Amino acid sequence: MTLNTLAAALGADGVSRRYGATQALDGVNLRLERGITGLLGPNGAGKTTLLSILATVNEPDSGRVSAFGLDPRNAAERLEIRRRLGYLPQELGYHRHFTVAAFLDYVAILKEITDRRQRADEVARVLAAIGLEGRASTRIRALSGGMRQRLGIAQALLGQPELLILDEPTAGLDPEQRLRFRELLSDLPGEPVIVLSTHQADDIAAICPQVAVLLRGRVRFTGTPAELAATAAGRVWAADERDQGAHLSWRGTDGRWRHIGGQPPASADQVAPTVEDGYLVLSHAAGAQ
Repeated sequence: MTLNTLAAALGADGVSRRYGATQALDGVNLRLERGITGLLGPNGAGKTTLLSILATVNEPDSGRVSAFGLDPRNAAERLEIRRRLGYLPQELGYHRHFTVAAFLDYVAILKEITDRRQRADEVARVLAAIGLEGRASTRIRALSGGMRQRLGIAQALLGQPELLILDEPTAGLDPEQRLRFRELLSDLPGEPVIVLSTHQADDIAAICPQVAVLLRGRVRFTGTPAELAATAAGRVWAADERDQGAHLSWRGTDGRWRHIGGQPPASADQVAPTVEDGYLVLSHAAGAQ
């Protein structure tokens, strides 16, 4: 099957999904180009549901998705997408009696890496990439939570996928490991399509040229991190006293109160907004609807 290189992106058009009385996704429209896109949103926003649909694990109730011009509703095209896919779900479901290397070898077989030497080289490559080469013979049940998360990232990287979907990849990682993860994604060859969900606005600002904000099952923003920060322009300020008219406020290390949202008083000191500020302003607006 020939890949449509002119449509080398991941797309969702009018995607909706309901679980009983809960509307998890409500007409999501999204186009993700090559490079890293961060999906930002609170718990319950629909991030995991959307990523599982983009990864062809689940199907939408309505709407459609596409990857590289391929339609997962067609069995042959769905298989072609999966051959180019690396996926880290929120719950991977490890075979805990496996060793680290044996688990990766098993996943590599599922990814159709059939040559034994090639498979061993690929397992060694991803172990080194996530810093677990010294744990190759350790059983998964003996790993810490952070190590299991890194193993999940490693299995997603097997085969150098052209499409990489990562659901909360930095959950459970310590600050140094999060920085190494950023470095790892930034150095991936071939400019794959990468989408990662996170609660960490600083991860978005650090490595994601594009960001989408998902709130209550709808995409409320797409653009650059700088553009997301700009949505809070004029709505972030500092003052000596707490302003009850602000949506959120807290006392900083300098002893002054930092405020987000609402209308700043004329005497307030305007503060340059961050990505997190923009996200919080959008989140409050969505919750107020």
